[in-house]
Amino acid sequence: MKRTIPAAAAILATCACIPALAADYPELRPAYDEGWENTDDDIRFEFGTAYWYSWGGRDAGFAGSAPLGNIAVTSRDQTHIGELHGKIEDLSTQSYVAGRAGIGLHTTGTYKITPAGSGAIGNSSRIGYAGADFGWLPAGNMIGGFAFGGLVGYQYWKDAPDIGTGQYATGFAGGVPTSFGEARNELDIHALRLGLKGTADFDMFDLQGEVAAVPYAHVSGVLGGSSPGGYNFGGTVYNENAPTTFSGRGYGVMAEGMVGFHPTENLILRLGGRAWYLESNLDAVFSGTSAGGAQPATTMPSTYASLFRYGLRAELTGRF
Repeated sequence: MKRTIPAAAAILATCACIPALAADYPELRPAYDEGWENTDDDIRFEFGTAYWYSWGGRDAGFAGSAPLGNIAVTSRDQTHIGELHGKIEDLSTQSYVAGRAGIGLHTTGTYKITPAGSGAIGNSSRIGYAGADFGWLPAGNMIGGFAFGGLVGYQYWKDAPDIGTGQYATGFAGGVPTSFGEARNELDIHALRLGLKGTADFDMFDLQGEVAAVPYAHVSGVLGGSSPGGYNFGGTVYNENAPTTFSGRGYGVMAEGMVGFHPTENLILRLGGRAWYLESNLDAVFSGTSAGGAQPATTMPSTYASLFRYGLRAELTGRF
């Protein structure tokens, strides 16, 4: 009993001191208000597919020196292209990263190689592209309004219509070709893109537009073979004994405009058009054999060279 009384007295004394001790401590942080979390997501994604019905063509001329003459190449095609594309937008910084890749599904058209031959474009055409852009739209607001700014990007573009025989001679007998190898007709382009972009985003629709200069592009490729007919230069027929290759630099412009409709919050249907144009300065390396003997490899500078593709585009995109 004697021990119980002192213990109880100690407890009472401690309780009496608690208010005074609490006054010496700083005020504790209150609980979070209801709904304190950030309900606005700063990152937005777009992924989808697209169809591009395009008209394409190339025109090139190469100046030969005696005994060779000039070579001219012309092709016109209609190509159905399927595309995958995506974009990640950082709404807090008004910036985005976008990527796209497309491949030709079916190509028809005609070609002409002077002074070799002409014909219809075949079923083995290879036309496609892949690229990515970084954009910054500091003017305006990307969320429910207008936004405008610039972009920088890279574009790979392959243009390889199937222009008939596509052969060069690998064996000769008396200057006449007896065996052949395949010479694919193709252009490979690596292009730098610098441009402007504008967007307008509303509840039920949106507008997208961009124009990009191509200040520099590296262009290389192979000119489809002329055998078995060969090139007729002034009555003397030369058959290529190696694929005619070319390389150089180019410049041009790329533009696109789309109108989008939002049937649901996360689904967008867009319709519009796209156009690409490129001019180049190229050097072609030609090596051939005639009935009179071999013609050593000769460099032919281009007198003109251009490439274009334009057409109607439709896309189905999901936004999250």
